[in-house]
Amino acid sequence: MNTDEPPTVPLASVAPGARLTAAIRGADGQVLMTAGSLLTEAVLEKLAARGIVAVAIEIQRSEAELNAARDALRQRLSHLFRRCDLDDAGGAARTLFNAVLVRRLEDLR
Repeated sequence: MNTDEPPTVPLASVAPGARLTAAIRGADGQVLMTAGSLLTEAVLEKLAARGIVAVAIEIQRSEAELNAARDALRQRLSHLFRRCDLDDAGGAARTLFNAVLVRRLEDLR
């Protein structure tokens, strides 16, 4: 499994208004739609006609789901950094912890 590829969802389950997180390529490798494109009903029909069966789209999460994911991320990072001195606000471990936290929080959006 290639973890660099964004997860996809079946085209049939995509509602109009969804936004792509990865480009859609045709069978010849040519880009049909770029990441960030908005999927309208007409576009979804055209993609289905071209044989596209799955796309990578932004998944909308509720605020409660986002908060739970943020808390889980902080707990996971705290576990990974458990042997480091995170109490030293200017220390290298705290700086690295904060950098990783910020980067991973961006991925949750």
